[in-house]
Amino acid sequence: MVRLLSRQHIDDAAYNRCVALSPQRVVYAFSWYLDVVSPGWELLVEGDYDYVMPLPVRRRYGVKSVIQPLFCHQLGVFSVGETPDAAVLSRFLETLQHHIRHAPSYQFHAANASALVNESVQFIPMTNHVLNLQKPYAELAAGYSKDRKNNLKRGLQHEWEFLDTDDVAPLIDLFRKYNTAGIGRVAPRAYDQLRQLVAVLQHRQQVTIRVARQNGRIEAGCLLVTDVNRIIHLFCAASPEGRKGNARTVMLDQFIREYAGQPLWFDFESPEVESLAAFNRSFGAQPEPYVRLVSNQLPDSVRFLHRMKQWLQQTLFPR
Repeated sequence: MVRLLSRQHIDDAAYNRCVALSPQRVVYAFSWYLDVVSPGWELLVEGDYDYVMPLPVRRRYGVKSVIQPLFCHQLGVFSVGETPDAAVLSRFLETLQHHIRHAPSYQFHAANASALVNESVQFIPMTNHVLNLQKPYAELAAGYSKDRKNNLKRGLQHEWEFLDTDDVAPLIDLFRKYNTAGIGRVAPRAYDQLRQLVAVLQHRQQVTIRVARQNGRIEAGCLLVTDVNRIIHLFCAASPEGRKGNARTVMLDQFIREYAGQPLWFDFESPEVESLAAFNRSFGAQPEPYVRLVSNQLPDSVRFLHRMKQWLQQTLFPR
């Protein structure tokens, strides 16, 4: 039987063991990660933590909802030593719908995607892009697109100074100044959350922050999260000078060179924006399909209130 546990009733050691030994392992699912990006998260669990499904719950319009958090690309159902089949996933979906009436977004990892079937919820196909780093660097670099190779050459001709740092503030400053166009207002708490997450990752030695500097000014930067099976491109930013000088292209090429030949995947954490997905594909990255669950079983009266609040938000804070 699948049970719902509140945060205080979760056995962290048993839960993290399941995630760690799962073939579907992703760093976003560990308890210490979720505690930052989704405080008060809950858990669906079956057996003695044989199968687990973390739920990023929070109150939205007074209703308990499941909403995919920032800096947490995918979650889903995890199990020790095997991939959950359609029957297992069906049990978890039924229990989710029994306890949670509103799930605007929940993203299942790639290993769950093909076995998810449920007529009462909507599954939206999504695409991430990943690069298998097991090949030698020369072979990986040969897989870059012609434009990416040309941009890499141009970037190497600039007098960039690259350095690793513990300070995420310059990336946040660049993002605030140059990279928020088209995505609307970003709540200040999002940046505070990123700072908290970086601190936790630094304590665990699972983060790399690299910046590109020219004439004493930082013009671009990348933040990578490292785990035993994946290197995740979690956050980046660049000024117009950084973009013009192809600083990010050079940095990503550096990372690919450094990790080449290892049993790792480079996860570009692609957004559903074609221009950005094309940039990731240009490094030879392959598509990795996953799905987003959308479910709304709320009464019509509550749905109306939701729509009114959304309309007010869009009116007061237009993109």
